[in-house]
Amino acid sequence: MFDTHMHTSPFSTDAGMKLPELLKRKQETGLGIVLTEHMDYDFPPPLVYEFCTDDYFKTYSPYQNETFLLGIEIGLQGAVCKKNSALIRFCPFDMVIGSIHAVCGKDLYEKTYFEDFPDKKSAYSAYLETMYRCIREFDDFDTLGHMDYICRKAPYEDPLLHYDEFREEIDRILKLLAVKEKSLEINTRLFGQKEAVRELAVICRRFVELGGRTVTIGSDAHHTAAIGSSLKPAYDLAFQCGAEPVVYKKRRPCPAV
Repeated sequence: MFDTHMHTSPFSTDAGMKLPELLKRKQETGLGIVLTEHMDYDFPPPLVYEFCTDDYFKTYSPYQNETFLLGIEIGLQGAVCKKNSALIRFCPFDMVIGSIHAVCGKDLYEKTYFEDFPDKKSAYSAYLETMYRCIREFDDFDTLGHMDYICRKAPYEDPLLHYDEFREEIDRILKLLAVKEKSLEINTRLFGQKEAVRELAVICRRFVELGGRTVTIGSDAHHTAAIGSSLKPAYDLAFQCGAEPVVYKKRRPCPAV
């Protein structure tokens, strides 16, 4: 199996995983891996999520093979579409994850984002609207990363992204992904919560109903111990929903198992 989402130091600002321990963990687990370092242009200060792609390929290309792939996770924001496209077309990435980490100039990991909205409904709707607009306007990515990202630091009693609460917003995103033949990521970060897994299954199943075909599955590991976390249950979920797990190699989808 492939774990298609992970971050290493020094290329991802928030990662603590170094190459030697990554290689050791890969050998121990027998997993295929895709490195997907953060490139989030114009991210709200003070954090900076950018890296030198020349250094990235120079460091990791000697290890690149059929089970050690080099990708990137780009931040989707309307104002940086041209910069993202130029980067993707210039660099030989195997796989590109497109993710929403910031909305309205605010980091979704900070409480200040949620303070701008009166309730969960409006905060999540703004997030999903931004996601839809970015996918509509931008094509240079392969899979939509962690649709439920906003849940991670949301200050609500029930922070989960429930399909029934946001049916229209989620449906139009899933339809657009299907029409553009993009994949949907099943991110295992919240797999420790049974209700979160149920909601992900509803969304994945709906994606297939609306014409979506492929999913990528990743742990979003920032530390070695998280590599491969809940991967088997995530693959089982994908198959139960009728989706095909894939990994991208040279930007082309291939079976991930």
